[in-house]
Amino acid sequence: MTAYRWFPGAQTLTKAEVAVPEPAADEVERLTVVILLVKILAAGMCHSDMLYYDTSFQHTKTKPFTMGHEGAGEIIALGESVPSTYPDLHLNQYVVIHARNPCLLSTCPVCSIDADNLCARYFPCGLGIDGSYAPYMVVHARAIVPVNATKDEIPPPLAAVSTDAVLTSYHAMKDLRAGETVLVMGIGGLGINAVQIAKNVKGAQIVIAADLRDEMLQEALEVGADYAVKPEDLGSLLYNHGLNVDTAYDFVGVGSTFKSVLEHIRPRGTVIIVDLGATCVELPLVPVTRKEVTIKSSLWGTKKELEEVLVILKDKKVRPLIETRHFVQALEAFEDLKNSKLKGRVVMVL
Repeated sequence: MTAYRWFPGAQTLTKAEVAVPEPAADEVERLTVVILLVKILAAGMCHSDMLYYDTSFQHTKTKPFTMGHEGAGEIIALGESVPSTYPDLHLNQYVVIHARNPCLLSTCPVCSIDADNLCARYFPCGLGIDGSYAPYMVVHARAIVPVNATKDEIPPPLAAVSTDAVLTSYHAMKDLRAGETVLVMGIGGLGINAVQIAKNVKGAQIVIAADLRDEMLQEALEVGADYAVKPEDLGSLLYNHGLNVDTAYDFVGVGSTFKSVLEHIRPRGTVIIVDLGATCVELPLVPVTRKEVTIKSSLWGTKKELEEVLVILKDKKVRPLIETRHFVQALEAFEDLKNSKLKGRVVMVL
């Protein structure tokens, strides 16, 4: 089968022919784990893939792997122990993949406190081990989440992006309180979902969207933002309307956006860094200390939160901005992602 893979030393995604995988008991981990085979129907592309092509990013992978960590599909084969260990999973079931791939063991220091989004026991699917940029994918049963909706209610491209583009925004906003004034910096594949989650799910009173692109500001207004401005206009907007930002989310994660959210957050407000556009940003201690600002980071989302996200999508409280392309256009789509030519999330359909 054709797969799109990472190879050591490669500058971009590479097309390759690989064997169709088969489900089996995993003897390498020496744990009671079971594997199943998923036929991929849709796979979202995420900017996180670019980390493996960034020479400043340190990782330990030396062997090629198929990329893709946003996958939706159908179970077409079960490992021998799946029916007895995971009775809720069955053949032909419509599912998504929680590609964080946590161990979910009761002895795990993070999984045991419902923080399985932080579990680093195994590589994430598509970011170290084979992922969903292929027609078929073997997955640990523990990483499978049933969609519990028809393909009409949640089409495969939406189901695919639920696993990261929606999940990551949802997790970042888990502590957002109703009635707050929220700033969403960066209206891309995640930020557009964050606007809707803040407004339609969390009950934010005011949602302010900030982005450099006029077309994305318009998109933000169309999905529920109360205001949408360029970052340089934030100060005048807040002043003219008497607004105070309670919580600010940085969905870009570079020096200029981090500086902007710090500048416009109210005293004792909260700044949450979600995206990692840079490996390091400067923290101006004096102005931050004068405001007693709380700065947090946020990573991906838990398996339970993914189940909740699917309910939100089924209820149509969030409408992800996606562009679909055929699987054979993966290399072209990847280059468009690298060169910031996309408005929202690009999803490959098979």
